[in-house]
Amino acid sequence: MKYCLFFTPFQPYPTGGGSAMRASITLEALTAHYRVIVIHPELWAVRAGIFHEEWVRARAAAYLRIRPDRLAGIGSLVQDFLSGLQPAAEIDAIFAFRQSVAPIAIRCFALAGAAPRVRILDLDDDECSRNSQFIPLHEAAGHPERAELLRAELPQMGLFRSMLMPRFSQICLANPADCSALQRQHPGLAVVHLPNAVRDPGKPPAASKPTGQRLLFVGSLDYLPNEDAITSFVRETLPLLRAVEPGITLRVVGVGHSPALERMAGWPCLELVGAVRDLGPEYAAAAALVVPLRAGSGTRIKILEAFRHGTPVISSTKGAEGLAVADGEHLLIADSPTEFAAACLSVLRNPELNRRLAANGLDFVLRNHSIEAVRRIVSAMIEK
Repeated sequence: MKYCLFFTPFQPYPTGGGSAMRASITLEALTAHYRVIVIHPELWAVRAGIFHEEWVRARAAAYLRIRPDRLAGIGSLVQDFLSGLQPAAEIDAIFAFRQSVAPIAIRCFALAGAAPRVRILDLDDDECSRNSQFIPLHEAAGHPERAELLRAELPQMGLFRSMLMPRFSQICLANPADCSALQRQHPGLAVVHLPNAVRDPGKPPAASKPTGQRLLFVGSLDYLPNEDAITSFVRETLPLLRAVEPGITLRVVGVGHSPALERMAGWPCLELVGAVRDLGPEYAAAAALVVPLRAGSGTRIKILEAFRHGTPVISSTKGAEGLAVADGEHLLIADSPTEFAAACLSVLRNPELNRRLAANGLDFVLRNHSIEAVRRIVSAMIEK
């Protein structure tokens, strides 16, 4: 019986944020080939109320959560667990999701007696590029000390990554441009584009969106680019919209805690909802999803989710980065507050545009970002 050790700092789950969703789809793809042991080092606080271990345990051969104070002995912990498996158990693969758990996974390479045949590191996004974009956001938010700390850490982060990656047989990224850039920097690596995917919501998208004036933002609220996007949109774009359509509101849904956003609670145009277990009703009730990001890396699962639910999308260029979408065909692209306000009004006032964007977005996500496509790529990496 062949096993795979799947290391992830995020509890795999079908909702609750892009990383948890990507981990959940990867887990299901791996279970087609292996009995999968999910090893979850608790590097960050667990978000209660959304994730449930039963989902993971129903799909994995075992689910091991490792407290931070026990990470130093993770090799022994995993070895003790493996010793209790049937004698014929063979660790054929190790899959590390995100750079943060790569060193932990490497320490378990020798548990099988030799390095496993399959050693995959899914970086998901380019953390070095992402963190460099965080620097001006911290400065704009009045946190120069955080900006300076990140600036000092970037060279070490790049060096650390270049030392980790050769230990793995294949490296994955969600954004094809990130794949090309990494391949140029490290031509000896096997770099694979593993796109993000979204699940079937279980019912067909609505034939037409509501005629209401609710805009929707979805994302982890403790993620700096999301916090910056919401704040700038509320302060710069919403006033332009409400000057023309006073009933327009922004509904913000997502996990995480943001003191900066909570200070804006009570504004008449802003609904801070927090975490919800099912995003389907949120997309169904929204006239459009807005993605006014000014920084970030990888690709935005929220855009793919909106497409899957038939919800029109207005995004910045940065927000749509990494997705092969066309402005005016799959979504509307806008970067300045004036452009963003005009794009929102176009969607709200033009039913034909609304229907066309919804139809094209749904077709795009079904063709390019299905779970079946992810499974095919994972299978090919395992066979290779």
